[in-house]
Amino acid sequence: MESAPRLPVILISDDEPLMVSALAREARRQGLHFITDTSSEHVHELARRHRPEVIILDINQRIDGRDLLSRLKRDPATSNCRVIVLTAIEDQFTRALCMKLGADEYQTKPIDSTFMQRVAKLARASADAGTPARAPAPTSSA
Repeated sequence: MESAPRLPVILISDDEPLMVSALAREARRQGLHFITDTSSEHVHELARRHRPEVIILDINQRIDGRDLLSRLKRDPATSNCRVIVLTAIEDQFTRALCMKLGADEYQTKPIDSTFMQRVAKLARASADAGTPARAPAPTSSA
């Protein structure tokens, strides 16, 4: 008996509870499973535990999002998670830095009505491709 296909997982990290609620509501409408964090303190831990296809990361939080992005991309357990930086910062230096650190997209606030559709498409493509972020950890042969 085949099991139902797993819903793509996204991690939403923003320190604005209303933004998190709005993004979560849209994620649900798009048929995505979501995990939320409003403090930025647990993003890396949550990403390691749940291995989301996509992480939506506000870089203006208690812990600097650029540091979080760098940690996520350096960690073999989370390096393949797709990261969309979501921020009110519009300067080119910050955009270039985030892309250099490994962001897949850089989206400025306010977001438009198609944002979560793009996130869902990216999450589904990652899930359909077997999501390298969900690949089992390498085993050592002794």
